[in-house]
Formats: sequence, C-alpha cells, structure tokens
Amino acid sequence: MAALVKVVANVYKALGEAQDALEVQGQLIKDLRAAARPSPSEGVRAARAALDLLTARERQILVLISQGNSNRSVARALGISEKTVKNHLSALFTKAGVSDRTQAVVLGIRSGIVSLDEPFGDAPPPAPRAGLPADSGSR
Repeated sequence: MAALVKVVANVYKALGEAQDALEVQGQLIKDLRAAARPSPSEGVRAARAALDLLTARERQILVLISQGNSNRSVARALGISEKTVKNHLSALFTKAGVSDRTQAVVLGIRSGIVSLDEPFGDAPPPAPRAGLPADSGSR
C-alpha cells in the first residue's frame, strides 16, 4: 500500500509539473505573438496623420475613387456636381501631400481608410456639420 501511495504522489507531482510547463509554454506563445505583430511603420503613421485632416466628404470621395470611379460617377453617386468632386479631390491631394488619384489611393490603403473589398456605393454620405449645408458646392 505504501508503494501505491508513493506512485500516486509521484503521478500528481508529474501532473503538476506538466501543468506548470503548459502554462509557461502558453505565456511564451502569447509573448511571441505580441512581438510578431508589426507596429505601424513611420510611413503608415505619416499617412494616417495626413489623412486625419480629411473631411468626411473627402474620405468618402477617396473610397469611391479607390473603387475605380470617375469624377462623373462619384458626382452621380453623391448627388453633387463634377466640379465639386474636383474641388474635393484638390483639397484631398493638398492635405495628403500627393499629386494624383493613384498616390491618394495608395495612401488611403496604407492608412486603412481604403479597403479593396468595399463594393461601389457602400460609402454612406457624411452627416452635415452643425450650421453648414450638407454640401455647399453642389449648387
């Protein structure tokens, strides 16, 4: 009987050590995963900072042009004139520090504003700001 008690005690001890080893292994895996997550690069942080300056309408237009829409298609989708779209694009380019649509879209993708999975028409119109008409350039 004493030998059986000793065997059971050894089994419990081994199980406790195995449990401790599993907990350490779990923590190690968790730490490795956290270390493997890429932190935003300087370029991504700069892109986000530049695009933080955009208005809701400019962001909406950025999403629509990223889907390959022309100025005319964007204007129709938003119920504004092509000239207003061009004005918004000009402001967007200036704020983002880019010179064309392609650069703006690349910046939008890098910053996370633009997703290549968004189908046309999913960008909801921005809410009007207090005291301002929804889109003053569409008249």
